[in-house]
Order: sequence, then structure tokens, then C-alpha cells
Amino acid sequence: MSRWMIFLFLIQLFCLVFCQYKDAESLCASQQTCKYCLQTPRCVWCSTPVYHQSGNGPLVRCVTREKFLKEGDHWCQKSDVIDARDNITLLENKPLSSTKRSSPVQIQPQRIHLTLRRGEEYRLILRYSQAEDYPVDLYYLMDLSASMVTYRDRLSELGLQLAEAMRNLTSNFRLGFGSFVDKVVLPMTSTEPEKLKQPCVLGTTRKPCAPPYGYKNQMPLTENLNLFKTNVQKAPVSGNLDSPEGGLDALMQVMVCTKEIGWRQNARHLIIFSTDASFHVAGDGKLAGIIEPNDCLCHLNDEGFYTYSLLQDYPSIAQINRIAREHNMNIIFAVTSQRNTTYKLLSRSISGSSTGTINSDSQNVVSLVSREYEKLVNSITMTDNAPKMIDVKYFSRCLDKKGELKERQECGGLRVSDVVEFEVVLQATECPTNAEETKTTMQIKPRGINESLTIDLSIICSCPCEDPQYPGYKENSEDCRGNGTLVCGICSCNDGFYGKQCECEGNEVRAESEAAMANCKPDNDTTEICSGHGICKCGVCDCVKRPNPQEVFYGKYCECDNFSCKRSGGLVCGGRGKCECGTCNCLPGWGGETCDCKETNSTCIPTNSETMEICSGRGDCICGNCYCHENDNIRYSGQYCEECPICPGQRCKELKNCVECMVHNAGPLVQNRSCDQCLHDIHIVDKVEEHPEDEETGAHICRTPGDAGCTFVFKYEYYRGGSGGDIKIFKILAEKERACPEPINVLGVAVGLIISTVIIGFLILLIWKILTTIHDKQEFARFERQRALAKWDKGENPLYKKATSTFKNPTFNENSKD
Repeated sequence: MSRWMIFLFLIQLFCLVFCQYKDAESLCASQQTCKYCLQTPRCVWCSTPVYHQSGNGPLVRCVTREKFLKEGDHWCQKSDVIDARDNITLLENKPLSSTKRSSPVQIQPQRIHLTLRRGEEYRLILRYSQAEDYPVDLYYLMDLSASMVTYRDRLSELGLQLAEAMRNLTSNFRLGFGSFVDKVVLPMTSTEPEKLKQPCVLGTTRKPCAPPYGYKNQMPLTENLNLFKTNVQKAPVSGNLDSPEGGLDALMQVMVCTKEIGWRQNARHLIIFSTDASFHVAGDGKLAGIIEPNDCLCHLNDEGFYTYSLLQDYPSIAQINRIAREHNMNIIFAVTSQRNTTYKLLSRSISGSSTGTINSDSQNVVSLVSREYEKLVNSITMTDNAPKMIDVKYFSRCLDKKGELKERQECGGLRVSDVVEFEVVLQATECPTNAEETKTTMQIKPRGINESLTIDLSIICSCPCEDPQYPGYKENSEDCRGNGTLVCGICSCNDGFYGKQCECEGNEVRAESEAAMANCKPDNDTTEICSGHGICKCGVCDCVKRPNPQEVFYGKYCECDNFSCKRSGGLVCGGRGKCECGTCNCLPGWGGETCDCKETNSTCIPTNSETMEICSGRGDCICGNCYCHENDNIRYSGQYCEECPICPGQRCKELKNCVECMVHNAGPLVQNRSCDQCLHDIHIVDKVEEHPEDEETGAHICRTPGDAGCTFVFKYEYYRGGSGGDIKIFKILAEKERACPEPINVLGVAVGLIISTVIIGFLILLIWKILTTIHDKQEFARFERQRALAKWDKGENPLYKKATSTFKNPTFNENSKD
């Protein structure tokens, strides 16, 4: 049985390959010009003129590259074959160099010229190595509205600590500082004369605030770190009316004012954006009558103030993202816990940004910046500015040289002198409508570093034989009866002429000869002319037009169309590809019969994973989605198969009894008097809260049912202890109060039930009595009315007969005497 299954499988596999081969042949054969032939992947064109053709049947000019390699000169002379291929030329290829105090080279190669053909992929190797002691420019941009005054005071004290921490990571370090409030106009800021001079007072000191302002560059980037404390301390604190601030206005100026801020070209650019408020975005300026869009240009005066605050709107998030990428900015949003969610959403939309929470005393600013910087330098994320018609994919083994080549843009765990290779796959998905756009330039570079691979790109969208300077290009050629131009071996007829050699004139359909009709059929066994989708004119198929101009028949015999492919979601090819001769040609990243299957694995890799494993190593990525495994009765779940409620790592159930025993003096361990078995470090707190850093520390919050129906909450995490720092110990935070249901008062419930039953019964009887009384009164009243209207008359019973009868003699006369 198994042999038959294998045999059937091989047959299916053969049919699949053969059908795909035939589809490719049909797709190539349907292209009627060299231009469209070369725009079809893996197709080649034969430019042999009409009069040089040999063989019995008509020449199929566009075939697959495989068929050409198989048939060779039997199909077309090699000198006449047009087969444009991808090509690369190295223009600059300096070796990697990370020596201290020398100009680093972290990307290899540095510049290439690449020729791409539409639909065909080209793979190139890009190498990266982290440079030692790479320069760092760090600019601290701070919200200095009145609510942030305490953060400012503490930040001034942390300046030297921040500098020392960064110098442990790099000796080539510079620091700058700037502050912002908001636009000085209603409704953002009060414009009353008194408020413009003194918008607020500062806390218990009752010191007046400074006049409001938009943004000011307090201290350009400098190596003199002692100035930081002074400039932060004297920075003016001001106030505004509404809750959001003008942070994006300030952020835009910090990024684009390269000279004024002092950004170095070959340095990592870090911006610490610190605030406790949300932000205004593009369009909010209309509330103040400011309708001019942000121009993304620098507008700082000699004193460092932003001068266009009242002249143009806030920038959009898309503008911030674009400028951050163009200027290699790494932004760290250091915000209070209340605003963490807001800025996390913002960070997702800005390339190279991250979010951290600052404590009320700002003591964790130094560790936050150091941690985020180490993430930057210890990992590499490749980015590009490819035009829309170029698709770019990245594959790498990262540091595992013998590992599997996986699709990914990021590698972590890097150190100085480590070399990481990326296999970059480029594909031209479309040919631009504008011929000038076929030549362009793009960059591939590590995020946050001002080094890149520059690619001078040329997209092949036409044939060299279409150039009038080409030897075979002839206008009014004899091969075209003088009525057309010989281009790439075929005739391009002048207006009013048609046919293979432009031998037919006019537009009337006339009776065709058998020879001409034979040219409108692929073979003698076919009875349909032009596949039933066209009319044979002078031996050439003229395909019919459909009511929908977007739907067309095409091909030499009108055998192809762009609308009969399978549909998904009501759309041809699912809206993610083009229907070409009955087959879906999917866009990059999609596959399947209807282009509804994602071919990339990137959507199956967790963004915060250090190992970059597909589906966390616990599942398979199918069509861009994770399908999790089940091993040893353990079932993983979640988007990346990262969740496992019953796994040993999720130890809520294991720790439940200890926490309940030691904190709440309840549970099975109390009953067994075995609380001494619990050796974990348990801290009792009023409230267990979830923090953003819990994701990094691996902390878990457990809400567990216990004795008497009570529910208690605790959080546990691992940390390293012991002499060698390699012993994992639990640290547990438990809420001191349990959530318990209130006990039921049985007597009260019983008494209440009895009383309520009696009362309800009495009410039912009362209602019944009232209703029956009302009904009886109505019936009696009706009876009385009917009796009053009755009439009583005397009469005789027609059936009654008296006991005696009286008869009168008709002849008796009472008046007669005789």
C-alpha cells in the first residue's frame, strides 16, 4: 500500500512540475513583442527577421530560457537571441576595518552597479562588522513645562553619571541639551499679557515661570560635559494651557538642524526625548489658525529658539519617521509610566526608536540610556530606501556560521570584530511608466549608522534591438512590404496596415484564405479560430474587446487573458498579484494559486526575540502564520508559539501554595503545617503592578484561586544570585489582601424568603379579590340597566281553552214575541 502511495505522490509531483513548465511556456509564447517578452521572467526573444525563418511551423519568438538552452540553434541562432540577465559591477569594495582611532569601515562592499530584470531575483552578499570605540552624539531633549521641574533638577545632577556610563561604552562621546514647551498661541498657550510674562508659579517655592516658548537649543553637542549640569539647571521652565506639548516640533528641529546641534556625520546619533505629557501632531495647528504644513527644515535663530513655531503646523508622525531614517537618528522616549502606552504606539511608527519608563526621581535615566545604547551597538538591523518597484529581502545566519539561513533583518549578540553576513535578495516587481525611473540609486545600511551600500540600479524594461541605432532596425523595410518598421525581427506596421508583413490594408474583415486562417490556429488539430476570442484578419488574430476595458484577451491566438485566474476574497489573485495567461503572478512575499499565502518567515519571528527563532522554535511557519507543535502533552499557543500556561516556566501553579501559606496563612501547606518548605524570597506589597520592563526581566503575574473561594495575586521573576552569579532564585511580590467573596447569611436568607413568600401571596390574594369585586359590580350594574329597560304587558295564552263552550242559534231572534 505504501508503494502505491509513493507512486501516486511521484505522479502528482511530475504533473505539478510539468504543468508549471507548460504554464511558463504558454506565458512566454503569448508575448508578441521583445519588450514584453523581456518583462516576463525567464523568457528570451528571437530577433531573427521574417525572411530568415526556417522550419515548417511558425516561429514562436518568445520562449523560456530552459527551452532555449535545450533546443539551441534549432530554435534560434544564438546571435539573434535577446536574453538580458542580471549583472553586478563592484565600484567600491574596501575591506572591513574597526581599528580604534581610525576611519572605520563597517559595511562591505560600499558601492555597486546592479542591472535587474523584472521578476527575477538577484542575490548579493553584504558584510557588517562593528567598529571599536565608534563615536556617539547624545542629545537630551526635555519637556520643561511646569510639571517637569522636578525631573529637570534631578537630571542636572545625573549629567556626570550619564557621561561616565557612556564613556565606559565609548571614549568618543559628546552630549547636548534642549528643551520645549509648546506654540505660544491659543488654545495651546494663554495669550493674556500677564500669562505671557508669567504663565505659572513653581510648586512650594512660588517662583515665577519663564515666558512660554516653543523649542530652544540650550546646549549644542560638546565634549565639555561640565556644561551639561549648568545648562540644564538654568533652562527656563514655563507653562501652557492644554495637556499635549509641542514635542514633535522640537524633535524635528533637533534632527534637521545638523550644524546648529553639532551632529557629526560618522557617529551614532542618540536623542533622549523626556516628557510626562502627550504630543500635538499635524493638523492640531489648525486650532490656532496655523495651516502651513511643516517643511522639515531648520529654523533656529542665533539664540537657539525655533522661529517658525507660529508660522507652520506640527510635523506628522510620517515626517518624523522619514527624517529619523534619513539622518540616522536613534530616538529613546524616556517617559513617565502614565504615558508609556502612548509613546510605545508612537515608537512603533518611527524607525530606530524605543521606549523606556523614567522613575519619579529620574535615577534610572542612566541605566535606561546605557541599556538602550547597548541594544543598539550589540545588534544590527538592516534598512533600505528602495523605490516602490524594488522588493528587498534579507537572509542571514547571524553569528551561527553553520546554522540555517533564515529570513531576517536583525542580528543580536554582536561584539567588536564579529562579522555578520546578510544575503540580500533584490527583485524588480514592476517596470516604471516613466523611462527615466529605470535608472535610480538606493542605499542599504545598518540602522543608526551613517555607512551604507550604495546601489546604482538599472531596471531592464526594453530590448536593445528596439533602439533605432541597432543594426537590425529598419524603417519602411522590404520585409514589411514597405509599410512598416522591422524591429527585433518582426514588423511594426504603419497606421492603416496590419498583418505579419504589413501586407493588409484597411480595417474591413474579408474572407480569409485557408493559409491565412491556419495562421490563426496553434495547430491543425484545433478547430477554433483565435481560441474563440478573436477574429482572424490577414492571418493575424484581432482579439475581441470586453465590456470592462480592464479585462483583455491577448496572445498570438488570443489564448490568454488577465481575468480568469482563481479568486480569493472576491478579487482576482486575491488582489496580491497579476493574472497572466490564467496563472497568478504573485507580488513578492506572496504565493499560492490565489496569492493568499505569505512566503516570508519574518511575520513568524517575535520582534523582541534575541534568538530570532521562527515561531520561537516551537512551531512551523505556514503562509506567514505560526502553527504550534504539541510535545509531551504540552501545547504551545500565541502568535509566535511563545505562550504555554502549563509549562514549567509558567510556575504560577507551583508557587501558589507557598504564597498562600506564607502571606495569607491559608491553603494546603497550612493544614499540613509545612510552610517551612517554602524557601522563596516573598515580599508583601499593597498592590502588584505590571511594569514595561517585566517583558525584559521575564516577570509573570499570577491570579490564582485559593481556599474559601478567595483569589490572590502575586508576581514572580528570576534573578541571578550566589557567589558566581549563576544560581537562579525566585523573587516574589505578593499582594497582602485577598479578594474573597462575602459569606452568605443563611438565617437571613431563609427569613427573607419566607417573608417575601407571605407578602407576595397576600398581594396576589388581594389583587384577585379586588379584580373579582370590580367584575361583580360591573355585572350587577349591567343587570340593573337591562331590567329597567324591560316592558311587561298582559296577554292571553293562545294555547289555553275554557272548560265550557257557548253556541248561538243563528235563527233565534231575541226581539220576537212569538
